[in-house]
Amino acid sequence: MVTEVMVPVSRISLDGTELVGSALATAKRLRTRSAHIAVLGLGYAGLPLAVEFAKAGFRVTGLDVNGERVEVVNRGQSPVSDVADADVAMAVDEGRLTASTRFDVLDDVDCALVCVPTPLDSDRGFDVRYVKAASESIAAHLHPGMLVILQSTSSPGTTRQVILPVL
Repeated sequence: MVTEVMVPVSRISLDGTELVGSALATAKRLRTRSAHIAVLGLGYAGLPLAVEFAKAGFRVTGLDVNGERVEVVNRGQSPVSDVADADVAMAVDEGRLTASTRFDVLDDVDCALVCVPTPLDSDRGFDVRYVKAASESIAAHLHPGMLVILQSTSSPGTTRQVILPVL
């Protein structure tokens, strides 16, 4: 699995102060665990990550296009066999984890983690159409200081070649 971290260079002001100041503020919120984290994709990779961030004290919003999956999570149940219902229930009951199909929540998050499927295509390469779709959703709500992380399994360079051009 390749994890790439990037900062949207298209949002740097001419003197660089906007990005520096907002990036430092985001880093402080991450250190103090007051950051709001969005996990795009509540499948076998995204839901465990969302639950662990919630356990660590972060406020987490899981985003998924599957409304039924979102409802299950908001009821405190796990739609994924690797995550216990009790763990999801505790995170939801403590107000640390919510799920939504509304991507406008990205307007208020500090960090967006992309955890969407990347199935193999006919040439046995990664099909990154879901990564691109998630990137487009993020781009519509991108703001200074927002940290975007690709957590989906993908080839090296996916962030530079797929996500960055969209953002």
